[in-house]
Amino acid sequence: MIIFVLLGIISSIFQLVILREFSFSIAKNELAFILGAGFWIISCSLGSIARLPRKLQDLPLPLIACLSFIISIYLIHLAKLLNGMQYYEAASLKLVLLSSIALIGPTAFITGYIFKYLTLAYLNKNTAQRNTFAKFFAFEALGFFLGGLIFSLYFNNYSNPLIFSILPLLLIAGIKGIFRKTIISFFIIAATLISLRTFSPILQKEFGNSDILLNAGSGYGPIVIARKAYSTMIFSEGSLLATSEDKAAVEEAIHTGLAGINLSGEKDILFIGPALSQEINEIMKYNPGSLDSLHINPLISILSEYTTPYDIRRRVNFITDDPVLYLKETKKKYDAILAISPPPSSLSLNRYFTEDFYRLIKTKLKPAGIFSFSMPSKREILSPQFAKFNSSIINALDKVFNYRLIIPSDTMIIVASPDKEINDYDLIENFIKVNPATDFFTIYHFKDNLKPSAREYIQNRLDAKIPANTNLTPSGFLNYLILEQIKFYPDLKINQGKTGKNIIAALFIFWLLIIAFSFLSKRIYYLLNIGAVGFISIAMTAVIFVLFQAYCGALYWKLGLLIAFFMAGLSTGILIISSKQIYRPKLLSVIFLCWGVAIIALLLSLKKLGVVRYADIIFYSFSLLCGFLSGGVYPVVAQGLLESRMKEKKITTAIYAADLTGAFLGTLACGTLLIPFLGVTGSLISLLILSLTLCARNLWA
Repeated sequence: MIIFVLLGIISSIFQLVILREFSFSIAKNELAFILGAGFWIISCSLGSIARLPRKLQDLPLPLIACLSFIISIYLIHLAKLLNGMQYYEAASLKLVLLSSIALIGPTAFITGYIFKYLTLAYLNKNTAQRNTFAKFFAFEALGFFLGGLIFSLYFNNYSNPLIFSILPLLLIAGIKGIFRKTIISFFIIAATLISLRTFSPILQKEFGNSDILLNAGSGYGPIVIARKAYSTMIFSEGSLLATSEDKAAVEEAIHTGLAGINLSGEKDILFIGPALSQEINEIMKYNPGSLDSLHINPLISILSEYTTPYDIRRRVNFITDDPVLYLKETKKKYDAILAISPPPSSLSLNRYFTEDFYRLIKTKLKPAGIFSFSMPSKREILSPQFAKFNSSIINALDKVFNYRLIIPSDTMIIVASPDKEINDYDLIENFIKVNPATDFFTIYHFKDNLKPSAREYIQNRLDAKIPANTNLTPSGFLNYLILEQIKFYPDLKINQGKTGKNIIAALFIFWLLIIAFSFLSKRIYYLLNIGAVGFISIAMTAVIFVLFQAYCGALYWKLGLLIAFFMAGLSTGILIISSKQIYRPKLLSVIFLCWGVAIIALLLSLKKLGVVRYADIIFYSFSLLCGFLSGGVYPVVAQGLLESRMKEKKITTAIYAADLTGAFLGTLACGTLLIPFLGVTGSLISLLILSLTLCARNLWA
């Protein structure tokens, strides 16, 4: 059974690395990450039931797994280049889906096939006991747990993903013959060494033949500094953070925001964002009493210090912390808080544009303090989709701040205050008093941006009926995704309210079909149960991923831990139910009831998650519970299929395939429908209805 643990370790780390690289290089957001996970799952399922010709059944599977992983990483980093796109550009939904199938699927298929190969090899040598089938899953889950734990604690800050191509060496023990083991080991090591040397040229190609000045790994994703011609660009988590050409935009954002504060006396200022384009230099022209520069990524904080002149650097307090957690914990209050962030193209960025975040900002402002930020917009002609996107953010702000002023430019700059009315006259007067030395942004640009006609046009285009952007209903994130997809599909029109109603109707029909089909035969009944467990568990896990990113902001760093806790629960659930030999179908009803209770508990704790410092512990606990409830079903279903006279050699792969098929449908539903259109709360309620429906159905059994 040790070989299943080793396979679990390899599968876990391969999955984490491929999905991370896919997210940062192609997908750019967490919903696409969830979809990618779905394609990994369904490909594993197909691999577990695949029947290869006899001539191919004795292939060197560890070497094939190694080569498949290397090719997947190569193609992930070259996919956009082959489609004539820049690294930082958004990908079309079609490209994301096709890339998921073509670049994630093969390696997942191979790991699924290896699982089947190992189970058959074991059954050919050993007599199957009652709990044998469940133990296959339990030991692989244990390996997944160890792999996730090892990855998150020791390898999450890798800079070259191809280092992990050496892992299939762990499976060499299962190869027959010393000579064959030696040859396969040699080729795996050689392939790994060659791929490690070739990653730098691949990376250079990915960034349009730029010179790569820095490629550093971090728990939050890769940081790449690339130089092409006379322009230097800094990327993090797949987003463009700053360029050497940003000075004009930085001057405009900083001086527009700080013109909103009362200039008498020294001011305490907080800057949130990557200070990589002389933002600190511009703020210091106001001679603040204190300046705190805050960013979540320690490497970005180091770069911010490095790019700030020494005489200024010693007057700045550089803070490395999650801005959400910092604002919850700090007792310091500020005269001005400035936030400069890339647009909400992912949930990790969306959290800085939500009503939840603005409420935290408000608590840290002094009386008459101001908050300023910017977002993509259009000054002259605001398209309907741009208006929806801007409205979702402004509506969130208006729920918190009593006063705000919109300044239309190439980006929309907003200056807001809870207590102080903001008007264009005061902004101009304050800017003239300071008279900061600027290279690009002048008083004439400022007056032009503040034209009443331009501001009135933008205000009239905003729609108060658009849902405010929140952590639980990320309307800003969804509207920005639609805005990006319109570049590829100009005729794309989505009515969010109508789509949500259609999704609810489709879910109701889907639940009824599950119940109806479960009456056809005992085998179908058991396989539908395990498929439903796969659906609920992965959908709950997807919701936990979204909540974790919203409240903790370190999903890609601690993803391995979330998966590790889930797999630990899965293994524990399997082993406990197997040891107790509780195989009654009525147990399925109890498990689905427990699912319902768990979902209700998560629903009731949603509001408290925003004020809890260690919310990640709550999410780890829910992941553990989800895994335990999933694992508890496996032994019951295995025994039920055995009693229905299914062949022993088919039981394990049938359960594996049904579970992963349900999980695939769960990722597909959550990534494209439930979370985007129903939000977190609506998604959980739909899963609650499914759980209680299945609880009633199994009671009937």
